[in-house]
Amino acid sequence: MSFLVGLILSLLFVFGPGPGLFAQSSSRDDYHHMPMEDISPREKAGNFGFMYVAQWGIYYVSQRETIDDHGSFKNWHENMTKPHFDKDHFNYNIFKHTITGQYYYLFYRSRGYEQKDAFAWAALSSLAFEFAIETVTERPSYQDMYQTPVFGSIVGMGFERMSLYLHSLQTWPTTMLGYIFNPFTVLPMSHYQLGFYPTKYNDKGALALSLEMKL
Repeated sequence: MSFLVGLILSLLFVFGPGPGLFAQSSSRDDYHHMPMEDISPREKAGNFGFMYVAQWGIYYVSQRETIDDHGSFKNWHENMTKPHFDKDHFNYNIFKHTITGQYYYLFYRSRGYEQKDAFAWAALSSLAFEFAIETVTERPSYQDMYQTPVFGSIVGMGFERMSLYLHSLQTWPTTMLGYIFNPFTVLPMSHYQLGFYPTKYNDKGALALSLEMKL
């Protein structure tokens, strides 16, 4: 049920009239995605490699017992050529892989990719996981190959817009929620930057935290 509500909200933010339907903010348009005009092959390889290493790390930590019990180098090699339709529960399969695909999409968006490119690289990362990581313990899944990037990108687009809108309100609670909806905005060289600068309140020194768009 919670997944269905999240999906509906995401669709509203992707295809609906936008956050202005829910609230008004004079600074809302100040926060938006700034795609890079040209991403070099080296940067693309680095981003993909970073995601691949992260996939391995998360997979090992979350599936350590399964890997110890059923994993092998033989499986990792032989299962690559044996994709199939898995028999996981439909709701579980959709939920798990949509959330995963959402993070793929948002990661590439945070690196400056246009929407179509972020989707394409999310799909490549999904294939890398299916054919070159998860095969340690099981065969690649046909459903996961398309469900992960397609549903994940749809939800990711909604969460990205929600995050930008929450940041635009410029309050601590909404800023924190903005990072929860899109945690990749805190990565180095993403389109948000956090900065500390000295200031004074009633002749007392203090540190203020500013959130600014990298242009």
